[in-house]
Amino acid sequence: MVELIVTMVIIGILAVVVLPRFDLLRGFDEIGYRDQVKATLEYARKAAVAQRRNVQVTLAAGSVSVMIASDIPEGAAAGTFNRNLVLPGSNSHTFAAPSGVTLNPPATLTFDPLGRPSAAGSFTISGIAQPIIVEAETGYVR
Repeated sequence: MVELIVTMVIIGILAVVVLPRFDLLRGFDEIGYRDQVKATLEYARKAAVAQRRNVQVTLAAGSVSVMIASDIPEGAAAGTFNRNLVLPGSNSHTFAAPSGVTLNPPATLTFDPLGRPSAAGSFTISGIAQPIIVEAETGYVR
């Protein structure tokens, strides 16, 4: 009986001291946001090719938004982005970062009708070492 009580006391002390130090959800918000940003960049590139229009992705520290040019045919110069490109699975063209998660550096990328970005880029999400990379010539996102 004494051993059982001592064991229960030790388990209680461990539960109070050790378990709060296990941050089991740490990193899920960052990984989820990184995957969402990557998927949005891939979608913007594919939409530019499929619709033969220029697509602009604005990457801010706390949000991402996507716009498409409605009147620029393939091969023409970049124009104004006057239509929202609604993202799959939502009814919006923008989404915000979870609390405490940021994207660096802020940038604006434009994908042309051939899927090429206006500039290559490497973007990092706070708390994650693996960056999102947009290739210069192909627009491939990895």
